[in-house]
Amino acid sequence: MFTERTATTPLRSPGTRLRRLVAGLVLGGVTLTSLALAPAVPAGAQSVTVDVGVDDAARQVAQRRAAEYRRQSELALEKLAALATFFQAQATAERVAPVLDKAVTGLGRPYSRGAAGPSAFDCSGFTRWAWQAAGVDLPHYSGAQWAQTEHIAVEDLQPGDIVFFWGPGERGDPSHVGLYVGDGQMIHAPGTGRPVRYDSIWYWTGAKVAAGRVR
Repeated sequence: MFTERTATTPLRSPGTRLRRLVAGLVLGGVTLTSLALAPAVPAGAQSVTVDVGVDDAARQVAQRRAAEYRRQSELALEKLAALATFFQAQATAERVAPVLDKAVTGLGRPYSRGAAGPSAFDCSGFTRWAWQAAGVDLPHYSGAQWAQTEHIAVEDLQPGDIVFFWGPGERGDPSHVGLYVGDGQMIHAPGTGRPVRYDSIWYWTGAKVAAGRVR
């Protein structure tokens, strides 16, 4: 099931979030033991107890220590999140850069039904041709590309993602695709008589728009 522009993205559990952070760090070649920036959290940070007989001053000290331990733990998770995001972005940019570079070289080339470059393209032929620069062999059919990509919210589009379109009243497989390049723009092969060009992802009035990320 895909997420369209008006849909909300489901919240993930804290456990899922932490697993994703660790996966992102491993992707960037960083291990948890190498994170010098992350402050050490003393054992028992979440479960400091106070004996019934201690006086109020000792109780307050223990409570302040517990609060500080919790704060340090939260700061450590924030730093892990920032590092994971950084390395994930780096890896994505390196993978997508040749795709975008190749797509730009196709601007102005004519549309031809069933063509997949390099001299002419149809819509899915163009996205397939562009992604070959990253060693990815997408199928030459919009519906098959929709089935093969990870469905994401339109608001989450990043350069290199594929934008899918269903015209007014259309059902089933999408009838058109384009390559997202950022700032609400895509490069695509629009149709007969219209060469490969930039367009807004909202260029098709009344169409249903969805997004997919190449795995």
